[in-house]
Amino acid sequence: MKELEGLQRRLVEMLLQLREFTDEHGLTFFLVGGSALGAYRHGGFIPWDDDVDIAMMREDFEKLERLLEKRNNSLGDLKYSPVEHHLIPEAPIGYLYDKRFAKKGWQNTAKIDIHPIDGVPDGWFLRKVQMVSALVYYLSEYRLPVKNKGKKIRAVSKVILKITPDPVFDFYMKVTKRIFTSWNKKETKDICSLFGVAGYGTEVMPRSYLLPLRESPFAGETFLVPGDIHRYLQRLYGDYEKLPPKRERVPRHDIYRMYRDRE
Repeated sequence: MKELEGLQRRLVEMLLQLREFTDEHGLTFFLVGGSALGAYRHGGFIPWDDDVDIAMMREDFEKLERLLEKRNNSLGDLKYSPVEHHLIPEAPIGYLYDKRFAKKGWQNTAKIDIHPIDGVPDGWFLRKVQMVSALVYYLSEYRLPVKNKGKKIRAVSKVILKITPDPVFDFYMKVTKRIFTSWNKKETKDICSLFGVAGYGTEVMPRSYLLPLRESPFAGETFLVPGDIHRYLQRLYGDYEKLPPKRERVPRHDIYRMYRDRE
């Protein structure tokens, strides 16, 4: 879609700027989700996509947050929104925004979603513990009902929000984060983007689907993607070669209009 080209070019510039910084500090990110699908299926963006999804292993992600905090969460003309001090309450992941058009609200500017990847325990019970602790952390951080996890979980989350005092939520945040990240101390067989849109049951996958990473063309540049990208995409999307219905091939936001007008 030609009208998206200005926004997509800007997103690539943002990726390159971030990579210069992460390379300087020995950190690694890679394309995931719809961006990995775009790299594989289209050699760049999915034609109607209007943002970028990347991921980092939890250790690198935490280092990135600490480094950017020392810079007042600014990276040149980009602004970082840390997990526990978001500019806009969203999922417990990192967001890197273009400062351009920020006066109109951060929701009206280009952004990169940065997903931390965590180790997953063996056994259904410990996995349930990890999943529940991540959900409680989500609630405790944003004081908003959980999205994309089903009607029952959303209803329960609304009740918890009504009856829980804020100081208790602060305590929950500290405890639950220790729990759901505790399996990063060893190289687990499986990994997960705990706050990915697909949900815990789908996002859990063998570590070998991601690592070792490999390079892939993307919008005229080269970026890292999951090493076994076929199995990775199959896990998330099933028949990922099949395009969605035509009515769904549209941008999710209107921000591209501002970037188009300024090409």
